Amino acid sequence: MYALELDSLPVSATDLPSAVIQTPGQPPKLQVYSTRIPPLRVLQKLHGGRIRKLVLRKSSPFHLRIGHDLLVTSDARSVPAKLRSLPRLKIRAGPAFGTGEHSTTRLCLRYLIRFLTVNRISRPATEVLDLGCGSGILALACARLGARTLGWDNDSSAIQEARRNADLNRLTHLSHFQEADALRDSLPRADLILANLYDSLLLHLLPRLNSHRRAGSTLILSGILKGQENPLIRTARHLGWKLQRRGRLGRWLCLQFCSS
Repeated sequence: MYALELDSLPVSATDLPSAVIQTPGQPPKLQVYSTRIPPLRVLQKLHGGRIRKLVLRKSSPFHLRIGHDLLVTSDARSVPAKLRSLPRLKIRAGPAFGTGEHSTTRLCLRYLIRFLTVNRISRPATEVLDLGCGSGILALACARLGARTLGWDNDSSAIQEARRNADLNRLTHLSHFQEADALRDSLPRADLILANLYDSLLLHLLPRLNSHRRAGSTLILSGILKGQENPLIRTARHLGWKLQRRGRLGRWLCLQFCSS
């Protein structure tokens, strides 16, 4: 299998299968797939990009424990006996970003679980908005802990995967996923807003959240590489947000803000 990687491509330009690939800290890329190189060469001449061979590796089950509050797993059948009593969230190793293995996802999970645990009494019906939801892991983790969640993504394949994971975990009554653009569509109210994206997109998103700041919402932002955080913090403070927490795992950071 081969893939042509592009910054963008008109939807009508090809009938070949494609997917938007999201890597935290970087803008999304479009990959177009083919078992043969010539069809990709034709597109490359028109739109640029680079062609590379995809090497499929056998995936192994993973288990991510977040304190005593949650276990994220790709295979519930292989969960060690000592972890079976934990609340469980199964996430398929599908095409959408977000299985719990990436540092940004782990940081977000830690932060959202702490927020929901602290606010469980004062906000028993917490509403969560997950922007760029990918596989739905963050929204579904919130739903597993009792919050009402809405996940947005501008990639239809990500929304399909998130809905599959909601069905898999029997959380469709608490979670809803829809294809939408966080920079264009009207943002619904939420007590907690999650955005595991990349720095320039987060900078464009912050000014759109003024009504949420006035309503007392909390922001958890990630997908931020070390060295990218200062412009975000300065912009957030200028817009009236107060930095509550800053966490780091490897090269990646997670920031939590509240209204000042």
